[in-house]
Amino acid sequence: MEQIQKQYQELTFTDDFMFGKVLVNNPEICRRLLEVLLEIRIKKISFPERQKTIEILSDGKGIRLDVYVDDENGTIYNIEMQTKVKKELPKRSRYYQGMIDMNLIERGAKYKELKLSFVIFICLKDPFGYRLPVYRFENICVQNRDILLKDEAIKVFINADGDLNGLPEDLAAFLQYLKGNVVENELVQRIDNEVEKARKHEEWRVEYMTSYLRDMDIREEGIEIGMEQGLEQGLEQGLAALVNTIKGFTTNAEDIYQAIIKNEAYKDTPREEVLKYLN
Repeated sequence: MEQIQKQYQELTFTDDFMFGKVLVNNPEICRRLLEVLLEIRIKKISFPERQKTIEILSDGKGIRLDVYVDDENGTIYNIEMQTKVKKELPKRSRYYQGMIDMNLIERGAKYKELKLSFVIFICLKDPFGYRLPVYRFENICVQNRDILLKDEAIKVFINADGDLNGLPEDLAAFLQYLKGNVVENELVQRIDNEVEKARKHEEWRVEYMTSYLRDMDIREEGIEIGMEQGLEQGLEQGLAALVNTIKGFTTNAEDIYQAIIKNEAYKDTPREEVLKYLN
């Protein structure tokens, strides 16, 4: 089980939770960022939707998108923050785009009505190793590369490790910001100001702590440990591990206890049983 070490006030724009909060709650920043990344003009976007869930088949693998946006022309933009290089990233982009299209069809659209769509991964590390700041992929004919398929399904990988030479000022500044450098740039300053404001948002702090717990299946982990050492001992070890994880978010004893009992496996755990693991 992967543990998140950062406390809420330490989050940056490249952390998934903060990334979503800044863009979803600031549509104008989201619109401007899309313009910079894709070098296009967008008049208006619909309300961004953080972590939109698409599940087409009951027994299939669904997806949860970080930010999902429509513009005035119906163009769809899916923006994902990718902090680690993963080998399956290209196929993940293919799957995401396919699920987005299936979701549109499911809503009654005909094939000819499928709109232009962009799946955008903002990567902190170079996903392909060629130092390009932007990798843009469109389907072309192998025998004649002047022929585009024109299926309007575009995949874009933004590379924070890319070569900055010759880049537009806004894009170069944004890539530097992804690496932790706050340069003099309007877009970067606006994003960074929103990050600072978000760090002071008490409700989001609590949401950050509980959202991670919601994604952890402590019950299954307890059962797995219990298969080897007995169910009772497994749940006890699971509780200790859970308390230790939450301490990465907050050291407040009451916050930790309230977070623990929200989990189904530990909802009836006595307060003193939780607190003994704090030391």
